[in-house]
Amino acid sequence: MRYTSYSSRLTATDKAAQQYGWDRLIIGASEEDRPIVAYQKNGKGIRAIAWALMHGNEPTGYEALFSLMGKSSNVHWCLIPVLNPDGAEAFTRENAHGVDINRDARAQRSKEAKALTEIIRLFKPDFAFNLHDQRARFYPKGANVPATFSLLAPKGHPVKETDSQVVAQRLLADWSEQLSLNWKGHCARFDDRFYPTAFGEFIQGMGIPTITFETGIAPNNWSRSQAAHQLTDLLTSLEKWHTQHNLPENIQTYIDLPFNASDANEWAIHHTDGVLHLRWKEKVEAGIYRSYWVAEPYHASSPTWYVAKVDVPMPTIQEGEEVRHDILQSLGLEAPDLGLKS
Repeated sequence: MRYTSYSSRLTATDKAAQQYGWDRLIIGASEEDRPIVAYQKNGKGIRAIAWALMHGNEPTGYEALFSLMGKSSNVHWCLIPVLNPDGAEAFTRENAHGVDINRDARAQRSKEAKALTEIIRLFKPDFAFNLHDQRARFYPKGANVPATFSLLAPKGHPVKETDSQVVAQRLLADWSEQLSLNWKGHCARFDDRFYPTAFGEFIQGMGIPTITFETGIAPNNWSRSQAAHQLTDLLTSLEKWHTQHNLPENIQTYIDLPFNASDANEWAIHHTDGVLHLRWKEKVEAGIYRSYWVAEPYHASSPTWYVAKVDVPMPTIQEGEEVRHDILQSLGLEAPDLGLKS
């Protein structure tokens, strides 16, 4: 569920396209000349476009779209499972030139942003879905559990509510109801301030109802595989709406979601001299995925996902310092099982 090379991801989606009857279309190339590939499948219902791995270290959306390729649907889909091939290969947020593609909607400095904009203009979707991961520190404000799903109908205008935003809110109200069945309390609204350079706001401003998903961890599922399965189910359910006009009018279920907070503690170790807070990090070095723990400030009033106690003082560890496994072992501590591929 975490790091996989770009070539492996492309091989998997190409194979799925052949198996399930998707048309393959190269819509551009990355800064390092890797192909950006879209997959289309004709349907008689809504036209929808979805993209993932815009940030190369956020793979949950890819898993959801890969699963979606094996589903039957009357939706006319255009899927871009890997929008940022270079970032996906290096497992970095930005592209090969250090550009955050999601903040490049208007400047169009990156080849990836240009490719996405062009396919949206050509495809003319009824809906657009921007799939991201959020850090484990997020939780619904006032709750004591992680935000496994944060939903957003981005603003298409800095002040007034656009028609496309309202349509997106109507769909999110329906999906909020679906999520309440299995994920009650784990859903939040993502920050809805207007970000003029972001793709969500840019596409919403084009008059295309746009939804941003931020998938997070679940208490015993840091790999986010459960979130990926649920996201596939939500996207599959789009087929029940034949047009935008059939959507429910009441948006209150979405509006009532609590906003995200982002100061949760991940692993708090209480020792005789205080509390050490460790945050989980991950990166790829020489093609090898690695996860590790780093010391960060502890927020006493915030929820904590894991707690450990030791009756001895901790060694002096500076903020931002990686905590070596042998130090934890010497104190009889074992890192929580995150259920991740290493």
